[in-house]
Amino acid sequence: MKTTLIALAAAGMLASAAVPAQNYHHDDSQRWAQNQDGWDNRAASVDERESRINAHIQRGMSDGRIHEGEARRLYRELRDIEAKERAFKNDGRLSRRETDELNRDLDRLTGHVREKIRD
Repeated sequence: MKTTLIALAAAGMLASAAVPAQNYHHDDSQRWAQNQDGWDNRAASVDERESRINAHIQRGMSDGRIHEGEARRLYRELRDIEAKERAFKNDGRLSRRETDELNRDLDRLTGHVREKIRD
């Protein structure tokens, strides 16, 4: 069962890494400049946090500190955040507001993971 959960988690991470192609027009130089200033960095930061949280859940399971049912709930919460990120990226980028919302969700999930590891 743990193998299945790990495989599902890995598949979810791979699926969340697929980012829609960015559609830039040649005459949209301001938008292009803004993208160079941080839109990609915000998405990378969120992706890195999701990856770290996934690793913490896996480590907690392998240590025996997170039980299977708890891990399923935590992975579901992570998948929900990844789905929200994909929806936000429909326009090819993450705005500051969207990034802030995702980070709040990730903060809450990090707290849940820590709580389960300490139990």
